Amino acid sequence: MKSILKGCAVGLLSLGTVAYGADGVKKVGFEKVWEEHYGGEDTDRAMGVIALEDGDVAVVGNCQSFDAKQGDICLIRVDKDGKTVWRVMLGGDNAEEAASLSRSADGSIMVVGTSRSFSKKRDRDIYVAKVTPDGKGLWQTTLGNESHEYGRAIAGTDDGGAIVAGERESLTTAYKDIVLYKIDKDGYTLWEKSIGGDLEDNVRGMTRTLEGNLVLVGAREIDRAGDSDFFAFKIDQNGKVLWAKNHGGEYEDQLNGVTPTLDGGIVATGYTRSYGSAQTDLSVMKFSADGELLWHKIYGYKRYDYANGVTLTRDGDVVIAGGTDSMGEGVHDAYLLALDKNGELFWSGLYGGRNTDIAHAITRTSDGSIVAVGESDSESSSKDFYMLKLTKTLGAAKAGK
Repeated sequence: MKSILKGCAVGLLSLGTVAYGADGVKKVGFEKVWEEHYGGEDTDRAMGVIALEDGDVAVVGNCQSFDAKQGDICLIRVDKDGKTVWRVMLGGDNAEEAASLSRSADGSIMVVGTSRSFSKKRDRDIYVAKVTPDGKGLWQTTLGNESHEYGRAIAGTDDGGAIVAGERESLTTAYKDIVLYKIDKDGYTLWEKSIGGDLEDNVRGMTRTLEGNLVLVGAREIDRAGDSDFFAFKIDQNGKVLWAKNHGGEYEDQLNGVTPTLDGGIVATGYTRSYGSAQTDLSVMKFSADGELLWHKIYGYKRYDYANGVTLTRDGDVVIAGGTDSMGEGVHDAYLLALDKNGELFWSGLYGGRNTDIAHAITRTSDGSIVAVGESDSESSSKDFYMLKLTKTLGAAKAGK
């Protein structure tokens, strides 16, 4: 257990899927509804999840199974009971990697990732595809130039198009800058912009705020290579930067996920090697609508603890998904935590089996449940999609009921 740091709460809550008080009544927390593995004989990893209608979710990931060529992007729809409704394979003849997905204004599913299939020189381009909720592909396109570009995040805009965020590698220095594209509803580019400094900049997550602007999170190197700071910035739907903030310590600090809050701000999460971390600790930050850092919490133990995604419950609690090898029975366990709107930790849980289980993304479904997705090799010899559904407990039931 670490000591309290100035400006940050550092701690570890005792873990369990359901907690009971001395009277046998459940405390507020989360309990498992179902846990599913999905995949073939080769490596398959889920990287992103969004809510659909009727309590269903769309899950995107990387698949080497299902007759994939050199590795395809696979998109599946999963119903509220954890059953797969359909699967669509996306990409070309060469390798593709999925990053995340979002909904467009017409309800379609927008997928973003990276592709080497459509470039004449086989350099990496940002890949975007649009698919209907019933699994019909509408179009696919790539964005990029002669350098390598990597798709990381996508968010729908009011006009039916989307903002696409990724990174562009310099042809001379090999450092990356953040690149933004605005595309219309048919996938055609309307504008592009780059954001970067002298060293490395990356983006890992993006979300729409309540007023319709977008906040992107990642990391920025300022003083020296390898020493990145947490980086968050807000843009409007025309790409104008409204604010940009750096925070961090002496070593590597990285934000991976972001979600809007009910007061117009955002919560972002990732990991830190600073602030006395032994290896990496899970980091959670709350920003106001104007970019003011309101609180910063850090959770970790002896080894690697980190967050990849974050969402909110209907009443504004924060639920975080990631991984740990500091705790649990497996080699690596999926690690979920819940904080109240003031950043106070009230629940955490470890999930998975004997080997490696990691949560890469999380969402709240239309029925109010929480679904986290990632990867697991605890149930097979190769990695599969790992999918976990949780529901909030409100203290009504007693132990054994």
